[in-house]
Amino acid sequence: MRRVTGQFAVALSAWPLPAMAHSPIEGLDDFYVGLLHPLFVPAHLLSVLTLGVLFAQQEVQRVQFAVIAFFVTLAAGLVSTAMVPPVDVEIPLLLAAALGGILVAAAVTMPVAALVVVGAAFGALLGLDSAQPQLAGAGQMAALLGTAISASLSMMYAMVFAEWFSKRPWQRIGLRVAGSWAAASALLVLTLAFAR
Repeated sequence: MRRVTGQFAVALSAWPLPAMAHSPIEGLDDFYVGLLHPLFVPAHLLSVLTLGVLFAQQEVQRVQFAVIAFFVTLAAGLVSTAMVPPVDVEIPLLLAAALGGILVAAAVTMPVAALVVVGAAFGALLGLDSAQPQLAGAGQMAALLGTAISASLSMMYAMVFAEWFSKRPWQRIGLRVAGSWAAASALLVLTLAFAR
């Protein structure tokens, strides 16, 4: 009897359920679903962390407009997801994460205009890829607000941590190694996406 019960339990655990790429977490309020969204989608987490480290490698005065551009385009992208049908921008987002990782690994000093373009591109892509089509009305707005707060804070925390963690030469090398890992991770996921 135990053997039959065990086989039945294994069969039930293997039963396929419908999968959604950006499904809400059951039992959570819509705001908290949005708040956790950038932390549970690997491409989003990789992108915000890479961007934060990239900004931290530049001088603080040089990234102010880039950070503002990130916030503005993130908000614009999130608002647009409530008005137009969702678009799939995960591959451009992974390409941006790979490029950001390469720039972190190279530790290049970028012109202010290039930093603004990079910040705006990351913000727009993150916003556009954060649609919550299964939610509507106030619930959708709460989720998008949570996503905006979480993505912004994650990028800022990464920036502050990387800034604090780059006082010594060996720490700066560690950040560059992390950038190369981020680029490699994004490129591996892209390779798998195109291999299908």
